Amino acid sequence: MQRILSLSFIVLFVNAIGGIAPAVEARTNLNGTYAFTQVRSCTVANSPFDDDPSGAPTRIPATGVVARQVAEDSGITTFNADGTGTTSGRSSSMNISNTTVGASILSITEFSVPFTYTVNADNTVDINNGVTTFATVLGGGAGNTGTVDPRSARLTIGNGANTLVRAPRTEIEQETLHFNNQTTQYRLCTRSVTLVKM
Repeated sequence: MQRILSLSFIVLFVNAIGGIAPAVEARTNLNGTYAFTQVRSCTVANSPFDDDPSGAPTRIPATGVVARQVAEDSGITTFNADGTGTTSGRSSSMNISNTTVGASILSITEFSVPFTYTVNADNTVDINNGVTTFATVLGGGAGNTGTVDPRSARLTIGNGANTLVRAPRTEIEQETLHFNNQTTQYRLCTRSVTLVKM
């Protein structure tokens, strides 16, 4: 009788704190189409950022041009059951460093990126973005096309996999952008993102 009561208590305790069930639920429900919105703040340079004492690329380069950029991204993300997916949407980006009279500081860009993903036992999902393709369709730089090198992301799954939000990161990634005019830019960004299942 004592053993049965102890086992019952363990089962109830595991269920009460979430146990393994939420991860299983997330694994089976993280499939389908999500609308997303993202706010992004970046420092952009035409030379790579230098490593700080911790080994992370956070130091402004000694040479080249550096600018601050804010953006909002929105669109559709699709998670396939096989661990692959795609994201496509539009970005509205503003150069907040440039105060030159007559300068064009706002642009709208279309983008698309394939990715793979892995759902973790703690209800986070690790995303490995492939190469992003983009085209600026309006405003400053209209007509520019290019790519962004692969990068990673981590999201937290909530509400039965109906909502995903940005999860805390443990690393700093420098992003590399390649433009059709043979120029390259480097950026460090912070992001806040929310995805809602459609």
